[in-house]
Amino acid sequence: MTNRATTSSREFLQRLLRDRRGVTAVFVALAFTMLIGFVALGVETGLWYAIKRQDQSAADAAAISGAYEVAAGQAYSDICAKARGDAVNNGFTFQSYTCPSTSPNCTNPSSGQMCANNPPAGCTGADCNDKVEVILNRQQDTFFANLFLSNVTIGSRAVAKVNTPGFTCDLSLAKTGTGISVQGSATIDLTGCGMAANSSDAAAISFGGGNNDVLDASWFQTVGNYNANGNPVLNVPTRLVDSTPVTDPYSCNPPKIGCAGQITYQWPGTPALASPASPCYADTAVPATLQPGLYGDSSNGSKGCSNGKGNTPPMQFTTNGTTTTLCPGVYYLDGEDSVGDAFLVKSGATVKMGTDGVGACVPAKGVNGVTIIAGSQHGFQGGSFQIASGSTVNLSAPTARVPSGCTLASTPCIPSGILFYQDPAAADVSKKGGGLMGDSSMTASGTTFLQGAMYTPKTNVTFSGNAGSTCFIVISLTMTYTGNSTMSGNQAACAAVGVTGPTVMNISLTE
Repeated sequence: MTNRATTSSREFLQRLLRDRRGVTAVFVALAFTMLIGFVALGVETGLWYAIKRQDQSAADAAAISGAYEVAAGQAYSDICAKARGDAVNNGFTFQSYTCPSTSPNCTNPSSGQMCANNPPAGCTGADCNDKVEVILNRQQDTFFANLFLSNVTIGSRAVAKVNTPGFTCDLSLAKTGTGISVQGSATIDLTGCGMAANSSDAAAISFGGGNNDVLDASWFQTVGNYNANGNPVLNVPTRLVDSTPVTDPYSCNPPKIGCAGQITYQWPGTPALASPASPCYADTAVPATLQPGLYGDSSNGSKGCSNGKGNTPPMQFTTNGTTTTLCPGVYYLDGEDSVGDAFLVKSGATVKMGTDGVGACVPAKGVNGVTIIAGSQHGFQGGSFQIASGSTVNLSAPTARVPSGCTLASTPCIPSGILFYQDPAAADVSKKGGGLMGDSSMTASGTTFLQGAMYTPKTNVTFSGNAGSTCFIVISLTMTYTGNSTMSGNQAACAAVGVTGPTVMNISLTE
């Protein structure tokens, strides 16, 4: 009995050791536990990724918002405040964050904090000041990954830049109708620049000369669209339609990217500006040198000048072969003649600019160009600028603000680069034929040199010929080109002579 019992026990143990039933269940249990762990870890990683996506959107929005403040010329405090606000609006939670007073140049903020750098940290390019860098950090506690680390830092970074890709030689401010018209089989050469029409019309830019019209330009832009009657030759690589309006560079205060600042001026009488000149000027056979000041002052009762729309504009040049020199400074033209002219140069007449402190151009006023303002001091209306074919005109705008040292928040202060300015508050907008009394016409001859900006926001301009300089731009209600015309004005050339022209501006994420 004993031996049989011992044998039975031994066999039972051997069978038990050889038995594999139930092992699969054990392995399944172990594998299932590990599978749950990996799935849970994957879910947690997905959560981190979702947070990263959300925070990246917040960083992108914050950087773009900050760049818009840069474009508006705002201080760093505004850049940071706007960036913070848009980060919050896009789901980022701050932990008692306050914007610093200056750009921190930081790269690794604490959890729930932000770096808003303008320029970006470590940026060394020429355009760094046009960029805003935003870095957001968030610390996220772990759950299933807690065996390995207690928390993770989720970081997001974005850089937005203010771009000014297009410089405008010709800007039409009209909101309806045709803003820019090309007529008479014209060949238009806008060297290094483009044209823009703020009209929402389907023919905001209109070509009327068929395939005899040729436009060479870097770009053009319209709020509406353009028509191309007769299939003109358009050598224009970039054509933007249904776009936003281009900003008038003389309508902003304070100045910002693409804006020069509002034009403010004061009629003569303040010695620091100018002294009143003769009531009006009409050249004779004797060459003359004129001093800056007031022309067409009707207070002296001169009915032959601008008083009540007399027969003579405040300043006219009519004598064939006679040269009139304008000393550097500001010329104020009070009123207009019976046909709406304030500044008139007829065929054969010559008008040129003198040099400050040289010859009769004394005393020195520290100005290196002329600004001609058409307005009204005595309740009349501001007239037009007329330059006829066959005349010789050589004029440049000042390359610095006038008077010297003024700030654009002060009165008076005229931004640099203004050659012809028709005060919109005084412009004669009464009807005259198919246009307005205050409309201007410029016919540039082979001896013409016009450098600077022509600004007539309430009236129309007709232009033909070659301005002859590296920078001449026109900002008007509408613009009409007749015949072959050449205007130049790339951004670098205009900046070199103090002209801030209209630009097409946009904000883009670069990193």
